[in-house]
Amino acid sequence: MEGPEAPAMMLQAEKTLIQPIRPHLMAYCPTMDLIAVVTQEETLDVYRLNGQRAFSHKRKNAVGSIDYICWKFNGQSIIVAWGDGLVDIISAETGKALQKDIPHPLKSKDTPQKYSGKVSCVGWGVNFIDAQAVKSRTGTSSKSINSNSNGLDGKVPTTNSWDSFRDDVSLDDFLQRQPDLQTLDLRPDLPDQLAMLDVENLLPKLPVIPLPPTTPFMRPVQADSSSYTSQALIDTIFHSHYLKDHNAVDILLRCFEDGTVSPTIYDSLGIVCVRVPDHWGLDFCRPVLHASHPYSCSHGILMEVSANGSDHRTSHRKSVQDTAPKAFTGGNRNPRLALVPLTLRFISSAGIYLHLISSKTTQLQNLIQYIHQCLNRIRAYWNHSQDLPSRFMRNVGETLAEKGEGSLVQSLYHLCATGDCPPTIKEWLVNELTESGHKRWDHTVTQGYAKVIELAHENLLPALDRCSIVISTLRGLARYHDSSWIFNVSTQEFTAILDVIRCLRLLTHNILIYAGDERRQFAVFSRWLRHEIDIQATDPTSSSAEEVADRDPGVDYSQLLEYIQGPMSKSDLTPFLRQQTDLSTETTRTRGLAYDDIRHAIELSKQGVPFKQEALCVEYTYTHLQNLCADLFVQIAKWQAANTSMDCGLVLEDEEVSEARDMRMVFEETDHSSDITTYVALVPKERKNEIRLHRVIHADVFDEVPQSVRASDAVSISVGDGEVVDVKFIDDISLMVLYRTKDASFILGLPYSKTISNSSDNPISYGPRTTENLDVMRLPDGHAGNARTLLDFSQQTKIKPFIKHIFPASERFVPFKLEVNGRKGRRVACVMGEDLRHYKIFDLDFREKEGEKGEISRNEEDDESDIEMTG
Repeated sequence: MEGPEAPAMMLQAEKTLIQPIRPHLMAYCPTMDLIAVVTQEETLDVYRLNGQRAFSHKRKNAVGSIDYICWKFNGQSIIVAWGDGLVDIISAETGKALQKDIPHPLKSKDTPQKYSGKVSCVGWGVNFIDAQAVKSRTGTSSKSINSNSNGLDGKVPTTNSWDSFRDDVSLDDFLQRQPDLQTLDLRPDLPDQLAMLDVENLLPKLPVIPLPPTTPFMRPVQADSSSYTSQALIDTIFHSHYLKDHNAVDILLRCFEDGTVSPTIYDSLGIVCVRVPDHWGLDFCRPVLHASHPYSCSHGILMEVSANGSDHRTSHRKSVQDTAPKAFTGGNRNPRLALVPLTLRFISSAGIYLHLISSKTTQLQNLIQYIHQCLNRIRAYWNHSQDLPSRFMRNVGETLAEKGEGSLVQSLYHLCATGDCPPTIKEWLVNELTESGHKRWDHTVTQGYAKVIELAHENLLPALDRCSIVISTLRGLARYHDSSWIFNVSTQEFTAILDVIRCLRLLTHNILIYAGDERRQFAVFSRWLRHEIDIQATDPTSSSAEEVADRDPGVDYSQLLEYIQGPMSKSDLTPFLRQQTDLSTETTRTRGLAYDDIRHAIELSKQGVPFKQEALCVEYTYTHLQNLCADLFVQIAKWQAANTSMDCGLVLEDEEVSEARDMRMVFEETDHSSDITTYVALVPKERKNEIRLHRVIHADVFDEVPQSVRASDAVSISVGDGEVVDVKFIDDISLMVLYRTKDASFILGLPYSKTISNSSDNPISYGPRTTENLDVMRLPDGHAGNARTLLDFSQQTKIKPFIKHIFPASERFVPFKLEVNGRKGRRVACVMGEDLRHYKIFDLDFREKEGEKGEISRNEEDDESDIEMTG
């Protein structure tokens, strides 16, 4: 096998890293040629196929560590789970953080010590709302019919199935990074299209939020980690392509070491948490693997579970925080590996309205954060524009107070009205302010007003308009389903949110009005101030003094006097842009004010009459909006939680297994058209030359073991005296095994699917368990048993046909870790070496496509166009 005829896959790329990586934190992007690794320094590095580094994500502090990484199903982003339980979502296109430091959903509750917070597993998949439409589009059902309707069995082909073969559409086409929705042709019916009509598509895109202002030393005020400073990130968050796919729902599962699972829809910051039932009394429950299928609303979670003592129900009476999750270490623990389904019933029950509810909720959450960032930027630019002038005026004001010459406003007003410049003001203009100080003053204030107007007009108001559209859409849905269970939020709550948005829009318009007026007044003041500096700096006895004095500065003195006695020392924008903490304690505890109250406070402020300070504080009104939206999100989350369950499971193994394990959900043709098959491949820790395959056939809604599980099979494959280092499912047919002996290392490709079990190419036959065995396997008291089929592949003649590649022992490269991508047109295998620095990427399709062409003539072997490579 190691001679010239030894099987070998085509080497597509290889790279030697500078630093070693953590072997179990390696992931290949599903839709792009990107491989993500985590170095020993806890840095996420993403490399292209040519070895060039695409981007990096460094750790936050000296003690931070990465526990898990996972690509999104379409490869648009990657999630990074840190050791402190926080999660970052990184864009694969820009390398910047879409969301940072996402905490445990229940971390802020009254009993946070109950939850460990560490992420043990992350799953990122997609679920179809109308799975039957996708099946008919991919021709799944018609293909099985046509396979028997070829005329050979006496049946004559009909024209009923011709339309399903008009093009080659597979399930992978729906999971692409940017799926072509027109080609996929899954448009809903006309009533549903009217319900899904999105006015936001006709609006201009939200612009980026400018970076914070700089200090006089030209350094940023603070490091900006916002997701709204790049147009690409904003388009990903607000104008993403997946929001237009009405039949697909993105599901992100964060599985924590304490057994808590948090499902999140459309990348929103979900607050739903699901746990196994407390009455199970499990002492240990840690998710290790996740699998999902677009046709099923149930996600499979492989968990390590155990119970202390013989009576686990009694042991569970202890406090949960006293039994923090730990790794299996033997002793009196009884380690078991169980398949626990997480069922999201609201996906099928809500129908197409789930897309409307979830996508709009996600947009509203992102818009609230966008508005908050806009307000912070407006306040930052405003405070920065007032800082330098206040220092100039404070210095001369102290001098005038010491000399008893009044205030700066009085002195400048006197100079403007009479033309007589007091000696103190002249000294200040000539020696302290000077021409350079005036330039800094003019630039700072002009830029401050410009940025306030720009942010309010181009960022804040469009975001408020989009919030109104989103809330109006949800209110219409709530009004239509007022007496139904599909939506449990009253229309009055949406109306209250719209009233607060109306108040924010009123305050923003007044900010625009005052900022525009004060900018024009300051332009006049700046022109006049520069003219006075030139006059006072000129020698009165010189020939140019008279020329400078007679020069017309082009000043509107009415606006000049109005600015000196008003905005120069006390701007009308200050009540709007003050912080909420500056208000009194009583006002910060009150609820939001009505629209008429705010309008009345604005009129009182124009008249110079005392008014409610909180009525003009934008941050105060925004906080009220944030609280109302938070209550709305909680109610929607409760509706999702009420239709989410994780209360059943099957025990697959009764002993400890190694890190070589994988799980996959497959759609196979069975007696029930909606059934899903879950395969689990693992290697026992005590017998590493054995591969155990578990096959569970269940309904697409997996919520009860007796009713949902159709069958459960198990196979134990012995591969000889070597050691199985890693196992990975390539696709719905093949399983890849990394097998090592003392002479060489091998990559095996084993067909595992039941659909081809009768074929001569598949030697694996599953032994079904009986119904009684399923009852014995049920959690919490179940056990796996020994009902499995034993297959012996230790002989060379049996395993030789499945060898795909050989690594001779003479080579320096010793494979250690395997990562597989089985998408259509991108089937590759990434093998990491034992040194944790060198990896190789092999093309899985090259040998197969070469074999499909049959015999290649000697004249055609040199023609590169005859060799088809993918990946």
